[in-house]
Amino acid sequence: MRRFSLVPLMIAVVAGAGLVACSRPQEAAQGDDLPLTYSQGDVSAEVSLTLPEDFRRFPALHETLYSESEAELKAFVATAIQTRADLQKEGFDSPPYFRSSVWHLSAENTQLASFYAEHTEFTGGAHGNMNFQTILWNKADNQPLDTAALFVPNADFKAIDAYLCTQVEVERSRRTETPTRQSDTGFTCPRLSESRLILIPSTLPDRFGAVEALYAPYDVAPYAEGPYRIRIPQNLLRGVIAPDYRQNFAGEAVSSPAEADDAA
Repeated sequence: MRRFSLVPLMIAVVAGAGLVACSRPQEAAQGDDLPLTYSQGDVSAEVSLTLPEDFRRFPALHETLYSESEAELKAFVATAIQTRADLQKEGFDSPPYFRSSVWHLSAENTQLASFYAEHTEFTGGAHGNMNFQTILWNKADNQPLDTAALFVPNADFKAIDAYLCTQVEVERSRRTETPTRQSDTGFTCPRLSESRLILIPSTLPDRFGAVEALYAPYDVAPYAEGPYRIRIPQNLLRGVIAPDYRQNFAGEAVSSPAEADDAA
């Protein structure tokens, strides 16, 4: 099996929220025996990895992601054991460390599959942390695709960036029940080109209805506000989507698992 590395796509440390798979083209059954979970633990650390059943339809992706994740989790446990032992020698005690990675398929059509992970981690301190990781998979090439390839080179994202910032402000105002501008928070406005993006199923078959930007705590807001997920309708993006991928986007984004099943 062809090997590649997902290391450039990996986000070291930490996690977030969940979505729904859209249309799932039939592929040859394979990989039924591929492992979907991994766990290890002792008094110093516990780690776990969870992959969705869908990963068995992508054995090349599964092989690399699973092996790299397993190696990272084993290294995390080894480091935790040594770090906590050193702290105990100095008279400090710490709760056990942990790291958890849960993967999801957010959307899929005949050309592309969009995956994201929720990573949670605790390595001491007042609280744990979280982060997202995303992978866009080109099914024809059986290789990861840089999300930037979806867009026209040197595209002007000013209008999209302004939309992202406004939507963060709207969501923050809803959560805090206080109208707040991003400029008043000490956090900068997000940029599409610097965001972790996933695809969202459309109400039309074999299409994507939106792109969603995932922001972990501290990306656009204080930790206490939690992660942010900002959805951008495909009709706002059509002018910046690269011609090679434009046909993948149409219709409205689904808002429920039932809608995704209907569009499949």
